[in-house]
Amino acid sequence: MPRVEIVAGRHARGVRELIAGAAAAITSGTRLVPAQNGLSGALLLNGSRAGEHVAVIKPLDDAATANGGGGGYASKTVLREVAAFLLDHDGFASVEPTALIKISRPATATTTVASIQRFVAHEYDAGELGPSRFSVASVHRVGILDVRLLNIDRHAGNILVKDPPRGLQRAHGSSSTPARLDLVPIDHGLCLPEQLDDPYFEWLHWPQSSLPFSDDELAYVASLDPFKDAETLRAELPSLKEPAIRILTVCTIFLKRAAAAGLCLADIGDMMTREFTAQQDGLSTLEALCKQAHDSVLPHPSPDGDGDGVDESTSVSGGRKHVSFGDLSLAEWTSFLEMFEQLLPAALEDKKCAVLGTSSSF
Repeated sequence: MPRVEIVAGRHARGVRELIAGAAAAITSGTRLVPAQNGLSGALLLNGSRAGEHVAVIKPLDDAATANGGGGGYASKTVLREVAAFLLDHDGFASVEPTALIKISRPATATTTVASIQRFVAHEYDAGELGPSRFSVASVHRVGILDVRLLNIDRHAGNILVKDPPRGLQRAHGSSSTPARLDLVPIDHGLCLPEQLDDPYFEWLHWPQSSLPFSDDELAYVASLDPFKDAETLRAELPSLKEPAIRILTVCTIFLKRAAAAGLCLADIGDMMTREFTAQQDGLSTLEALCKQAHDSVLPHPSPDGDGDGVDESTSVSGGRKHVSFGDLSLAEWTSFLEMFEQLLPAALEDKKCAVLGTSSSF
């Protein structure tokens, strides 16, 4: 009989219930079926009733991934699925309970490590409806999570649309104004890159993103502790590399300062996103700030690079280099953060002035 063991996320909200349900389903002999036509390697764990799904399982298989096969996910992807859940404090962005598990099968002497996430019952993804139906709060909450994690792959297909409660459906059934729908973000395997990169935020140009944060949202952002979050990831996911954890720290500090300065979600996302330009070395505002802070701390050439704050060993996209923090010692990292904080106010004020200038031109 298969045995399920929690490797990471044991004490997080909803995980024990998730694992208990999954273990019961596995024990009953339910089948794992490929999700999304089997192309992604993800598996659906079926429940005891027809058509019922309990969880989505993403097996770790670095060998299959390296060989271009579809049999599993790279370890860095699986770890990030769990990291996104651990960082979604109190379910603020509605990331479903997720854990890292080990499934042992004594009969065949095999073991599988995988991420497991509670299945989200839904009818649509965001791309099938368009943003006009989505609640402002839900868009903001997904966006806040994506900013913290520097999600480089937040497209409409990995934002699921929750069905409204039946009572709410009936209440709006005869109304000309349909009920506002809430969102559930999934697929976080490409968040927390190991160097600053150009994120893709599907919500960036949705009208909700240009509306001010609510008092509750501002309070949540203000309560975030990037250093405590970093310690959580180090403790729960020791295989997650330090440069990725430093990305979380930088982006959370940036979010906190930008929100406190009065910028909206669209402004913040815009400062993190590269403009479409023919220049080979075009950087986003956030990247430019980090490069300036990096160069002030480590102006001399590093053994693996040219000392310009850019990690030459990483791949490039569109001919652009990537700002990285992996070459900084602990003391240099501390100095970098101090300089980054000093540079932020002027950059945020410039953005506010630019936004006001754009608004007044209409």
